[in-house]
Amino acid sequence: MSIIKTDVCEIEIQEQTMDDAGCKYMVLVKVGNIKSGAIDLAKIITSDRKPIIRETIDDGNIVNDKNN
Repeated sequence: MSIIKTDVCEIEIQEQTMDDAGCKYMVLVKVGNIKSGAIDLAKIITSDRKPIIRETIDDGNIVNDKNN
């Protein structure tokens, strides 16, 4: 597993609806630099199961689920 420090992070979840799709969902993780404007694709993750979206808060001692 890699740790990437970045200015901007974008996570896109794309549902594949074509008949011949290789998987049901594709998750794209993109990172960018505000100064240069460059956006890089860091990871592509594919799955036939819908991705689980979870937000947490780390207070330094414990990690809790974020209440939306």
